[in-house]
Amino acid sequence: MAGIARALAVVCLVVLAGCAGGALPDELAGYAGDPDNPYPDDELTVAVDPGETDRPFDPLVHEALSYWERNDDRYLDFGVNFTLAPNATDPDLRVTFQRSLDRCGEVETAAGCAPRITSPPQAADTVDVRILDDLSNESTTQVLKHELGHTLGLDHSDEPTQLMRSRASLTMLPEPNASERVLPWADPTLAVFADLDAIPADERAAVREQIDHALDYYDHGAAGRVPDNVSFERVSSFENADIVVYFQDGPPCGDGSGSCGSVYGTDPDGDGAIERYTRVDVALSDVDTDATGWHVARHLALGFGFEPGDGAAYPPALRKSTSDEERRSDWWE
Repeated sequence: MAGIARALAVVCLVVLAGCAGGALPDELAGYAGDPDNPYPDDELTVAVDPGETDRPFDPLVHEALSYWERNDDRYLDFGVNFTLAPNATDPDLRVTFQRSLDRCGEVETAAGCAPRITSPPQAADTVDVRILDDLSNESTTQVLKHELGHTLGLDHSDEPTQLMRSRASLTMLPEPNASERVLPWADPTLAVFADLDAIPADERAAVREQIDHALDYYDHGAAGRVPDNVSFERVSSFENADIVVYFQDGPPCGDGSGSCGSVYGTDPDGDGAIERYTRVDVALSDVDTDATGWHVARHLALGFGFEPGDGAAYPPALRKSTSDEERRSDWWE
């Protein structure tokens, strides 16, 4: 089998496993068609099963079929013509759209899957093509062309290489941006790692307490701006962390300030905005110990959709207008 395995916004095509042929079935024993064409006829009927969605896939399938009709003499050893009959009961090919693909060959997750058809026995029954139902229109068409190429005998090394190659970038249907979500994380329990190596040993307990105050502030809703189900757990490695707090000797930020934050995430729909956050980094340098909690909390807000330029979005205690004295106070109470 051959298909496209996905990971976030970048999706990788899996190596096809192929299907072994056997003796010709009785109905094909007298086959005398084009020896280069694995199908009994060059007129192929294609059905479409939209699965659990009412999304109009027929035009996308038609576009992919038309591509191969226009390019059969360029990339194939035989001519092909398709008839799109979405409700056909005994088609030559059936394209099924699914919410998920359990497996394609050796790959457990895939964006599309189809067998490579190279001999008549493989085409004796309906050839099944499976495609994810939540790809964007452009990516759906791309995957359809790729998988149909396999049903026409092509593998990942064949022309057109741009289409049949084993890796591609795909996008999903439009999704709400992280800044528009009540909870912009996949899991409400966020793992926190604090790197205190740069902090003198006799100050680390106080710094940990300050960080705890920042986390507790969000754990209790951040003045109504964070969902109640958000919680935090400490982890011992930054590789396993959603939130990383670290300290360094020099200014950590380009503007020379004593602290800054960075947010990372995924953009599966390719619109240029993050849809889900995957990590927040908070960097600090030369910050008073008593103000550490405020700085951590201020930048942790990035992980809940707060935009730095929108001061009114922040709780009053975390706005840039707060004084140094307020930042060193028990602002979290």
